[in-house]
Amino acid sequence: MDTRSSQATHPIGDNEARRRNAKRVSVTTTVLRAAILLALLAAVGCGPRGVSAPASTPTPAPVATGDYPDYGYSPDLSWLAGRFGIAIRGSLCTYVVIATHAGVPWGGKFALRAAPGMLDGVHPGDMVVVHGSIAKSTARDCGARYYEVAKIERH
Repeated sequence: MDTRSSQATHPIGDNEARRRNAKRVSVTTTVLRAAILLALLAAVGCGPRGVSAPASTPTPAPVATGDYPDYGYSPDLSWLAGRFGIAIRGSLCTYVVIATHAGVPWGGKFALRAAPGMLDGVHPGDMVVVHGSIAKSTARDCGARYYEVAKIERH
């Protein structure tokens, strides 16, 4: 019996062979991509570049002296008192929440804009007093008005 004639009478067999070959090509492509990715990672490396200094423990923020409320602000906004917080909303946002109830101006919080390292000694949940001034711009990605930090103290 001629096998070519039996294949011609079974078009489903041809379709099945094509489908199996397509699956093999798909698997081969996926394996090849994974091998290339692993080779690139091995060549480039995943760890830090060069020798880095050991991570230092940040110095705690100084403690505020004076009579500040737990939550609040001065009439001229030269200081804010509240709870320090961090959120990731597309980018890293640092806040001071100045009120715990609704209906407070500025939504009850400000996004903090500070010099590098200034906020290192403060941790989420810390009660703080922030000295500085309100900025004219709003942190769109953080959803709050910016407050330019001149000094931050634990409270």
